[in-house]
Amino acid sequence: MNDKAYLLDTSAIFAFTDNEEGADLVENLLARAKKREISLHISKMTAMEIYYVSLQEGDEKEAHDRLLLVRSLPVVELPLDDDLVLPAARFKGRWKVSVADAWIAATAAVRGLTLIHKDPEFERLKEGVALLALPYKPKKRR
Repeated sequence: MNDKAYLLDTSAIFAFTDNEEGADLVENLLARAKKREISLHISKMTAMEIYYVSLQEGDEKEAHDRLLLVRSLPVVELPLDDDLVLPAARFKGRWKVSVADAWIAATAAVRGLTLIHKDPEFERLKEGVALLALPYKPKKRR
């Protein structure tokens, strides 16, 4: 595992953009990436999730603006290459995570990146990918 190379999950990006708990850690990583002390990445799948979640919560302009903001950060957007297909399929098949999370986890695992997230679903994958969890949101009581 490379302790100076990270992949931000969509949940970590939203922690930063929505100033949720854990935003300070993401902000610190972004500052370090800007100074080239570390390398910080996102998956193409994260770009897609940022756009569609923002669209669901707002409108086309908000979705477009948030994606532009994320793409202006000191992060490298990694493609969904062919070498990720089988690892993503294994994550999906063995641990029943979402398709998006399977692709994101496979990107981190295959590229040797530590996955930064605040999604408890990733805990199932801890044997297959290096994880750094931000504080989870408290469960809502009904």
